[in-house]
Amino acid sequence: MSSPFEGKVIQRKADGYDGYAHQYASSTLKDAMKPAMILYAIDDDDVIKAIQFAHGSKVIPPRAISIRSGGHHYVGASSTSGNNMTVDLSFAYNDFVWKDSDYTLVKVGVGHSLAKLNNLLKGAGRFVPHGQCSYVYVGGHCQSGGYGQFIRSFGLMVDYIQKYRLITADGQIIKVRRDSEDPDMRALFYALAGGSPGNFGVVTHVTLKVLRDQDYRKSYGYRCEAKYSRGLLEELLNYVIKMDIDNRSADYDLGITFGSTHEERGSVSTIVVFAQWANLWGPIDCDQSFFQGIRDICKDHILLTDDGNPRVMDNSLPLSELSSHWLFPIAREFEYPFIKRSYVTSESGDYLNAQGWANWASGRIDEIESAKTRTCYISSQFQYTGGRGSCCTRSAMKTNGLDDRTSISWRDSTFLFSADIFYKPEGEQTAMYWQQKNDNDAIQMKKFSTQDRRYIWAPNSPEDVDLIAARKFFFDSDDKFDRLVAIKNRVDPNGLFTPNKFCVTSPAVFNGPLPSRTQAPPPLHLIRGTVPSGKVEIPSLKGSKFMTRVTAKL
Repeated sequence: MSSPFEGKVIQRKADGYDGYAHQYASSTLKDAMKPAMILYAIDDDDVIKAIQFAHGSKVIPPRAISIRSGGHHYVGASSTSGNNMTVDLSFAYNDFVWKDSDYTLVKVGVGHSLAKLNNLLKGAGRFVPHGQCSYVYVGGHCQSGGYGQFIRSFGLMVDYIQKYRLITADGQIIKVRRDSEDPDMRALFYALAGGSPGNFGVVTHVTLKVLRDQDYRKSYGYRCEAKYSRGLLEELLNYVIKMDIDNRSADYDLGITFGSTHEERGSVSTIVVFAQWANLWGPIDCDQSFFQGIRDICKDHILLTDDGNPRVMDNSLPLSELSSHWLFPIAREFEYPFIKRSYVTSESGDYLNAQGWANWASGRIDEIESAKTRTCYISSQFQYTGGRGSCCTRSAMKTNGLDDRTSISWRDSTFLFSADIFYKPEGEQTAMYWQQKNDNDAIQMKKFSTQDRRYIWAPNSPEDVDLIAARKFFFDSDDKFDRLVAIKNRVDPNGLFTPNKFCVTSPAVFNGPLPSRTQAPPPLHLIRGTVPSGKVEIPSLKGSKFMTRVTAKL
């Protein structure tokens, strides 16, 4: 008989189950995020025992496994339901090990939050592109892109991953290198780097090639918090568009974030501006006119701290330090159900100007903000991602004429616009109609894009729960999707890591061939093949090591 699972196990009937099962999307999709059990692995052995247990279960349909590190996915892709189980990695992999004397190569466990990773790198004067959500964890982030404030200057986190450490569906530990001589391993690296997080195996660590502050001297950053007005937001959005029209070089990044008033925190509706210059090309000084333009727009709207000081950071700082200023120190925006939208376009600034996009987008925000009764709350971001020399596009180029090194789609995009609306029960219809209008105007009426593009990390929620049915929005070619399915079928033919519909799915999961891109898929039914022989000991709460959660995963 096998040894017991050492970590904590929470079964569906256990006290406090809902708290352990809770993830970011629980407020919207709670019924889809109720695994039969949640296993808090503490090491490789625990993960392998969980895999063996799933294989050995005699339940129908067979158990599948969802993998969770931070649990921040917007349609709950890191959770599951039915007979399936969730393996949580947040306690198992928290190591951080420098691999070279120059401190440019580091092995990172997936149990780190982005805030913790940022702080560890900053201590050595190092940085890497990553997102702005402090409580997103490395596990999902390193498989879904790693979009953030450095996108034009340095690209995505996946562009800096040299190696994945992976536990496979048959319980083997392998190292998947970017530069492997084995074409199958290179293909698996490609799939892990953006294809479908958590669905090709259990990523435990990544090895990152990080960047040095000393190579980007005189870097400059500006951050301010300003009181919302429609006019201010429109003026700032026009400034974002102007970056493309002015053909700004790739070492200038600009993002705008809007957040509705938060009565519980006593806050006002706020616009936050993030701007930086990375100095990619040597011993020169930044063009201060870029920052002065932002200062002039915001100067009469700056909010003050409790001490009466302007909420502004306006300094020449190392990029590792600036990176910490771009992080949001909260786990989620509002404790309400939400409807998420992220719009992506490859259109030019001139196109958006001609469509009156800045006026339209600020008007959509103001429709909710100017309502007499507060039933809905908005969190929205606007970012320039493309243009001259942008690493978002440049880092995706093939290096050997054969391999795309990541499977991230839509890397030719120029602008990103997200609009998430949270609602009280009495505001649900308002939220639905608001997003329907946004969809119609931004996509159908082509005010923002002539094509409906979506990112794996930012699906429309709650609608995009079926990745197969919606794949034309998430993958920029049929060939890419078919290649990912072929890789999935090779490494996980029985769908062990297919715990929900938001997965690149092997043909074994379906009763028949994959549907066409215009055909609705049949109901998902996991077909896991022959159950391996041999009894696997069922984990038990009594035999497990007690580990309290530090905080609910959001």
